[in-house]
Amino acid sequence: MAIPGKNADLIRRFKLYGFGFLMGILVVSFVYKGKGCQLPSSAKIEELRWQKTDYTTKANCQMACSKITDTEVKELLGIGATKGKGKVNYDESNVHQKPYPTYAIEGITTSGKNIRIVIADIDTISNVLATIDLNIKNDSCNCK
Repeated sequence: MAIPGKNADLIRRFKLYGFGFLMGILVVSFVYKGKGCQLPSSAKIEELRWQKTDYTTKANCQMACSKITDTEVKELLGIGATKGKGKVNYDESNVHQKPYPTYAIEGITTSGKNIRIVIADIDTISNVLATIDLNIKNDSCNCK
């Protein structure tokens, strides 16, 4: 036989907990409405996108040799009207490199090229160090 006072107290506690939990959900959904969370890869690409983009002579040589256009590089970063199609490959990146970290951004362009661009994050400049077409097995370019 159950004691009526103990069950009533437990039910009252569950009701209070449930009411507080629902109020917390409402407050959090109101405060964070329209805000999403970002993965580190997309946050870094967004940061690089808003910086000025420069190309090294090696990157320009590789772009000419592999027939990679400036538009395709911007497509991976999402510069312009398109959403960025690239993702940071942290295995190929060197984020602790001194004096500037480098990020390898990979993606497939609308023309079907599988491209990797290596970018040095220099203060307010995204310096493209290398552009590599990952579909080409043997690199015949002599870019230095």
